[in-house]
Amino acid sequence: MDNLATEILRELKLQCRRYFIMMIIALVLLFASNIAWLYAWNLPDKEISESYELSGQDDANVVYNDSGEVQIDGEN
Repeated sequence: MDNLATEILRELKLQCRRYFIMMIIALVLLFASNIAWLYAWNLPDKEISESYELSGQDDANVVYNDSGEVQIDGEN
């Protein structure tokens, strides 16, 4: 009877160790896949460079801002 309990405990210990190792592997794979997705999501797109030649009348101050608006002497 005592031998059966020892055998059951030994099997239970082996199963718990296997499940713990599988859980650690699953967590590592989860983090690795998240890092891969973050890397893929943040890859730079094709860079588009646009050049503009802006000029104002009578040497006015012309500014092209990031929102696409052109300001001449502080006015849109």
